Amino acid sequence: MLEAMVRVAAAKGYEETTVADVVDAAGVSREAFDSTFVGKTGCFLEAYDAIIDVLVAHVSTAFESTVGQPWQDRIVAALRALVELLASEHAIARMAMVEVTAGGEDARIRYRGALGRFTYFLEEGRVASNQGEELPADTAAFAIGGATSMIFDEVRGGRGPELRRLLPDLVFAVLMPYLGPEAAEEARGRIAHDDG
Repeated sequence: MLEAMVRVAAAKGYEETTVADVVDAAGVSREAFDSTFVGKTGCFLEAYDAIIDVLVAHVSTAFESTVGQPWQDRIVAALRALVELLASEHAIARMAMVEVTAGGEDARIRYRGALGRFTYFLEEGRVASNQGEELPADTAAFAIGGATSMIFDEVRGGRGPELRRLLPDLVFAVLMPYLGPEAAEEARGRIAHDDG
């Protein structure tokens, strides 16, 4: 039923999605749905949590597989894994980035919490930075917010499958607060060259 919710909400939008749509897509009875979830919102929130778990695990695997490499290279690997997954899984991208904003206050709280789960990957940036402890406490939130905004615009505009082309700009947005514009632009240029 969670997978059905993701597919239906991505196709119709959260507001237009009904429990009947989800039940039909999942091939289950309304009674089975009602015994599992507290309405459409409950199902939506559980589905959202599940896809965020998948995204975080996917990014974490890429990040951890590059242990021993410079932090900025690990961030490139993590961002590449994220955009590749979102580009190939339209329903997950739509649910994670766009439809969650229509799911009410509980969904928005979950969304903010989900973004917070990605700050772990940026903590080493303080060590890699020449500014270190002088960086504002919310530096990771700023970097994640900038990257998320770019991804949101692409997915909302129906360009989710083209997210890979955003990788250089995402790398710049995430690295710049930590390493400064010159080093971030150098990393951006390397990716644009390697992927071009």
